[in-house]
Amino acid sequence: MKKSALIVIGSVAALAVAGVIAFYGMAAKGSASPGKAFSEKSAQSLQAKIDAVKKAARTPGHKRGSSRVELSEQELESYVVYSLKEDIPAQIDSIDVQLVPDTVGSETQITFTSNATGSPVVDTLVGGTHNLSLKGKLTGHDGRGKFDLQQVQVDGIPVPNVLIQALLKKYVKPKYPEVDLNEPFDLPWEIQELTVGTGKATVVY
Repeated sequence: MKKSALIVIGSVAALAVAGVIAFYGMAAKGSASPGKAFSEKSAQSLQAKIDAVKKAARTPGHKRGSSRVELSEQELESYVVYSLKEDIPAQIDSIDVQLVPDTVGSETQITFTSNATGSPVVDTLVGGTHNLSLKGKLTGHDGRGKFDLQQVQVDGIPVPNVLIQALLKKYVKPKYPEVDLNEPFDLPWEIQELTVGTGKATVVY
């Protein structure tokens, strides 16, 4: 594979990793609905649920593990499109999140502008529209979560894990220094459990 092709794939993979961080950082995944469509209302619905979990964590009388909430694929998709657009260095043209037991996946079409990453060399190679496929195993128990990245493909081409790790270090670590895809992490806001099921996920807090 040509070096330039690897840079293209790797640069887009960096966005995939950033998306993963946002994905588990929200600690919110959910239930599918027929004819899914993005909407600001769905994004706001997810934000309201996140705010409720955060509020409970700040409430002295709240007993950990006594509350739960289910969140939807549509909410997650809409949140990425509407609420995370300022944090993602590309335009999200479409996103389809799939949830099955203990596993999350997404099919995303993204378009990079001519100055998306701030690096002229990378921007020249990455610019344009690409299809991104991401799949991984996500579990959360006793206040700890684990995400095992199983597959990343860009335009149908698998991205080597070593390249993802290198790009994670370069592009994601500076903003999220605690991120390590090889290690468990603390679930935010005193969340106790995160269970991904078929078309939905349940957060216990």
